[in-house]
Amino acid sequence: MSGSYLGREDAPFGQAFWELLEKTAISVAKSELAGRRILPLEGPFGLGFALVPFGTKPLEEGVLVAGGQPLVALEQTFSLRKLDIAQFERNGVTLDLAPLVAAVKKIAHLEERLIFEGFGDSKGLCTASGVLESSLSPWDEPGKAAEDLIRAVSLLDGEGFHGPFALALSPGRYNLLLRRYPETAQIELDHIRTIVGDRVVKAPYLKEGGVLLAVNPAYARILLGQDLEVGFIGPEAGGYLFSVSESLALLLTEPRSVCVLR
Repeated sequence: MSGSYLGREDAPFGQAFWELLEKTAISVAKSELAGRRILPLEGPFGLGFALVPFGTKPLEEGVLVAGGQPLVALEQTFSLRKLDIAQFERNGVTLDLAPLVAAVKKIAHLEERLIFEGFGDSKGLCTASGVLESSLSPWDEPGKAAEDLIRAVSLLDGEGFHGPFALALSPGRYNLLLRRYPETAQIELDHIRTIVGDRVVKAPYLKEGGVLLAVNPAYARILLGQDLEVGFIGPEAGGYLFSVSESLALLLTEPRSVCVLR
């Protein structure tokens, strides 16, 4: 992304400072984001890419209008104290980046909401019209998870989506898969991977259940305009104001390639 949009050319900081912020932001985001780990990702195409074109449609005879899906822009701000930054740049003193971490976590939560739930008229994987649904048992006994996921895979097979698959689970469901089968060394997660493939992830945004989908960019994908970036806004009382921002869209063209586990 051009530095003019991030405002970094106006900031009185060295490269080591920006590298620390970028490294921290990326590491925090990776621990929070599940949608990017189960869906194909395209881009980034830049901040100016704000609409995914879908061709044209007629309004009336001789009148056409371009269709498209807008990208969603996400932004949070945070502040760092001048003294802390100066000490870091002069002496390498550890910089308190808790405000940056909190801002990145908010952005990550919003991105996951966009992917799994949606905003307004834009629906997510769990709310889009036409997605499949499958019920889950309590998983109170080893083997129940495998039975439920075999049923979900069979539903997708019945719709013509034969894999490869990806599975995102709420933390509670994912953690149950870390149990060992009685009198064996195998954990349930290893068994589940023989059913749905290796792409099984914990999705902190999901409070319960999960999502199983057939992985193919022709079915569903994430399109990035601007990837997650840290920018400079300017000075404020006692410190400096920064931003964390990104823009993206979920493109779901084959809803029946998604099975919501409830």
